[in-house]
Amino acid sequence: MDIGTIRAAIGPESPAEVTGSGIYAWVDAGSVGHPVLYIGKSGNVARRTRDERTWTEQFRNARRRGNTLWYSAGCGLSPVLAAAADPQVFMWALGKEEASATETALIRLAAMTGGTPPAQGAGWGWGRGDQAGSADPVHQLLSRWFEGDHMVRQIAEPNA
Repeated sequence: MDIGTIRAAIGPESPAEVTGSGIYAWVDAGSVGHPVLYIGKSGNVARRTRDERTWTEQFRNARRRGNTLWYSAGCGLSPVLAAAADPQVFMWALGKEEASATETALIRLAAMTGGTPPAQGAGWGWGRGDQAGSADPVHQLLSRWFEGDHMVRQIAEPNA
């Protein structure tokens, strides 16, 4: 999915930063076709997207210190934004119910057209840092996959 498809569906983005309820789309403006990286909603879109920029910088810093992808990422969006050539965010002011419905509709449209954004569905609140002691079975799997020279780590981090 690209930004043009979103604009065709719901119109042009808001001309100003959305400090209230709405939806947003992260786009890689530095890649051909300006692909959508993530579609989200928030009660304060501007604050949410500022937080996401901060989390992405925290991810970059953790990677620069030599930590694994799993150790560094606190959510699915940070590694995607960090890898983008030119991540930019577009915002639309919408009421809470309309934002929720629009977000879901856009995600489903992306799936139907074969363009599900790479960070969509990866989730939030993973926690940063060592999750090896977590009782969460997903954390246990990911921790195991990123230990030592596990094949998953070799694929995900070929230069590690």
